[in-house]
Amino acid sequence: MGLGLCVLGCGSFAAVFARSMAALSDEVDLYFASRDLGRAREYASRFNGLAAFGSYEAAVADPRVEAVYVCTPHHLHREHASLAFRVGKHALVEKPIAGTLADAVAMIREAEAAGVTLMVAENYRFLPPVREAKLLIEQGRVGQVRLLQLHEQYPFQPGGWRSRKDLNGGGVLIDGGIHKLSAVAFLAGQPTEIYAREILPAHAGLEAEDGAVVITRDNDGVVGLINHSWSVVPPNPHSWVSISGSEASLYFEPGRPWLRITDAHSEATAHLDDYGNGLVPMVREFLDSIRAGRPPAMTGADGLADLALVLAAYKSMETGLPVNLP
Repeated sequence: MGLGLCVLGCGSFAAVFARSMAALSDEVDLYFASRDLGRAREYASRFNGLAAFGSYEAAVADPRVEAVYVCTPHHLHREHASLAFRVGKHALVEKPIAGTLADAVAMIREAEAAGVTLMVAENYRFLPPVREAKLLIEQGRVGQVRLLQLHEQYPFQPGGWRSRKDLNGGGVLIDGGIHKLSAVAFLAGQPTEIYAREILPAHAGLEAEDGAVVITRDNDGVVGLINHSWSVVPPNPHSWVSISGSEASLYFEPGRPWLRITDAHSEATAHLDDYGNGLVPMVREFLDSIRAGRPPAMTGADGLADLALVLAAYKSMETGLPVNLP
């Protein structure tokens, strides 16, 4: 028997998640919950779920469910994670951890009081090339990191709650750009200054930005440059990361199983595990942290720090000025 994990919310990304969990079928027993019981049953049928629930309350009350994966709209993350915490069950919560810093802090405290694991589902940190880049940086292979550039233009038309600022918490930056900010913090350390500007929109009818450019800087002077937008044209590649150091540079395209390292004398390509979206190693870390009784590699505090970066970037957009972070 694997860990009983119930997916709360049966939207489009829940399907991506559930499909990826086929690789962990010996370690995870999937359940599905939705306010629409028919939809939960459909997902259970499609993805080999053991049961379906028509309410989140019923899901967390079932003794077979030991943990939940919160995949509901951002503004509901605290409410739905709290359901699990109240009955002593673990939670893997989609990014951002919550819509507000206050909700994020409350979630962390609730999990600690209940003695359960709270992990943020920041799958970008578990992409094989991101993990390899982290290892190479720690080994000193690139020398002093100087500049991280993260670029994504993805042809996506947000709909439903993602098109509403009050439910999403913003636009593309909090929805997808948070991955890039999290990667900067993971690879080079927490930024202490951030500056952001919205770019001209490509989609009509949105309440928030569909493109942004963000510049970060940390206490060591390392600069991050992020360009992230929902576009109408599919460029190739649509996403790439470049890390420049004093001794070498790294380049990879998220979702692809390789990383290129170049120095003054040579160029080499590392071929990596093909976990394109990072979900399998992310969930495996969630399981391992529960079994070992240790904090996960992406804690609630990490999620809180990522959310603080996003909200500071929005403040910079509003004021037109850089924002300093503690």
